[in-house]
Amino acid sequence: MTEDFYPRILVFCCNWCSYAGADLAGVSRIQYPATGRIIRGMCSGRVDPTLIADAFIYGADGFLILGCHFGDCHYIDGNYKAQEKIDMAHEALVYAGLNPDRLEFNQASAAEGQRFADLNTEFHERIQKLGPLGSADKYPLPELTERLKIAQKALAGPKLRWVVGKKSVFTNGGNKYGEVFTQHEINRTLSGIIIDEMATHSIIAALEKKPAAVKDLAKELEIPPPDTLKYVLALNRRGFVEMDGVEGTSPMYKYKGEQS
Repeated sequence: MTEDFYPRILVFCCNWCSYAGADLAGVSRIQYPATGRIIRGMCSGRVDPTLIADAFIYGADGFLILGCHFGDCHYIDGNYKAQEKIDMAHEALVYAGLNPDRLEFNQASAAEGQRFADLNTEFHERIQKLGPLGSADKYPLPELTERLKIAQKALAGPKLRWVVGKKSVFTNGGNKYGEVFTQHEINRTLSGIIIDEMATHSIIAALEKKPAAVKDLAKELEIPPPDTLKYVLALNRRGFVEMDGVEGTSPMYKYKGEQS
């Protein structure tokens, strides 16, 4: 990508550390690219996964979140919560087709003005190399935007929020049966749920446009036919989709609407 590309980058800074680090970089006259639009928040843990999706839906080329160093959070474990939520958003957005290098979570303290500048410079150079949103991603615009909207809906749903909110509980205290999960086990579980939620919302989005057979949905959405059938039947049982006749030997399904 040529150097005349001017990336649109959002930089979320926590009030107590990285934002103060930005101030220090400023008063110390440390130079770094001005492409980052700084958003000041009280804690990196306040970054909602849906806000990350929204940033890319509305055209951001990159999103950098800078919090406190682990162990130094003003709210004790806010940055650990941030890591968990951002990791979940990262996985869902990459599944949707976003280049994984467009989203980063890192740390900088109030005394690290040079580190703040370096992180911004490195991220700017990375995004400048990738180019505008859609140019180095799995899908071009506007298809990528439509897939990101599906990820946004999945991230807004209660299932993913509940699991990521319980990660520390399951890995420390265990579930109600006393079973303690390893990080690998809980991450594998969350990854499976992300895939299920993304596939489910992709099918709903496709059926909202027009009725379709399972084989056509599988081909369009690049989901294995047996898995597509599983998701469609689950949506049918939940009342979100219903049969809409038969075409040849294939049942057709259509979106029924949200159920109360």
